[in-house]
Amino acid sequence: MGKKGSWFSAVKKVFSHDSRKDKKSQKSKKKSTQPETEVKSEVVQVSVPQIEDVKLSELENEQNKQAISLAFATAVAAGAAVAAAQAAAEVVRLTSMPHYPAKSMEELAAIKIQTAFRGYLARRALRALRGLVRLKTMIQGQSVKRQAGSTLRCMQTLARLQSQVRERRVRMSEENQARQRQLQQKCEKELVKLQTSVSNFMHTNAQTELGLD
Repeated sequence: MGKKGSWFSAVKKVFSHDSRKDKKSQKSKKKSTQPETEVKSEVVQVSVPQIEDVKLSELENEQNKQAISLAFATAVAAGAAVAAAQAAAEVVRLTSMPHYPAKSMEELAAIKIQTAFRGYLARRALRALRGLVRLKTMIQGQSVKRQAGSTLRCMQTLARLQSQVRERRVRMSEENQARQRQLQQKCEKELVKLQTSVSNFMHTNAQTELGLD
């Protein structure tokens, strides 16, 4: 029972007191006599991007909710991946040390558990990210279909309007031609009447002159 209690206390210690663990690693690093050419035991601290900052920056740059959710999932996946990488680096650091303190084996086991848990979180975030990407692709496909349908309807309406304008022009030209024919026929009739009246007038004058003679 004592071993089991010390095991859980070590796990709790690793999850809650990372800064204290870093101090112990630095002290053990100073005590070790390894040459400088060996693998360095320092853990590169990578700042995990805050999810709220990612949300704010995406809200300022993008107005699409799908893009914001995609960026949020990307930030979560990146944070989980960075955490897993930090835990893996801690495992490498502890395994590269030649001499272990009294509780280093328990710390190593706790860090392995932490690495497995963070890897699980990273895989779950990656699955969520893939699902969001797939959903966004489907939504974009539907929007493209709607846009194509609206474009087709606009083109059909434009073609119908063009055909109506063409028919109207043909009708107007035919009406103009009909009016011109009517005017021409009217002019020809008037000309015939005028010629008839002139010939009658000349014939009447000729008869009058003959009667006077």
